[in-house]
Amino acid sequence: MKLKWYINVIIVIVTSAIILVVWFKGGDWVYGKMLTTGANVCLVFSENTSVSLKLVNDAPSFLVKTIVDGKKASFPQKAELILLPFIMILTWQILLFFNIERKKAIRSALENLITFYIVQVMYVLLLTGYYGSPLVKFIYDVLTDSFYIVVLFLIVKDTFKFGLIHLTRKETDIKQ
Repeated sequence: MKLKWYINVIIVIVTSAIILVVWFKGGDWVYGKMLTTGANVCLVFSENTSVSLKLVNDAPSFLVKTIVDGKKASFPQKAELILLPFIMILTWQILLFFNIERKKAIRSALENLITFYIVQVMYVLLLTGYYGSPLVKFIYDVLTDSFYIVVLFLIVKDTFKFGLIHLTRKETDIKQ
C-alpha cells in the first residue's frame, strides 16, 4: 500500500512537471484561445461584444471589446490566475488513469474537464460586463482566485466517488 502511495506521488510530480513545461511553451495560449472561442460562441448574438487573447508583458491576457456607456471600449485582463488551475485538474485526471478503471477514468475526465471549461467560459463572459454592472464586477472579483477551489471540489468529489481514500480504519487495524 505504501508503494502505491509513492508511485502516485511520483506520477503527480512527473505529470505536473511535463504539463507545466508544455503550459509555458504555449499550452496556456492554446487553452486561453479555447476559452475565448467558447465565450465568443456564447456572444454570437451580441454584435458589439467580443473576447480575444493577446500577449501583454509576455503573458496571455483576455481583451474584451464592448460598449460601455454608449462608447466603444476595450480592456485587457490578465489570464494567468484563471488558466493555471487547469494544470491541476489535468494532472488529477491523468493520475486517475493509474488508479481506477480506464472507462471510469475517461468518464471522470470528460465530466470534470467539461465542467471546469464551462465554469471558466462563464467567468470570461462575466468579464464582458465588468465595467457595465457593479454586481458583475463583484462576482468577477470574488471568483478570480476561486478556480483552485473548484478544482479541489472536483478532486474531492472523485476521491469519494471512486473510494480512493479510506477514512475509516478496519477493526483489525485498531486492535494492533
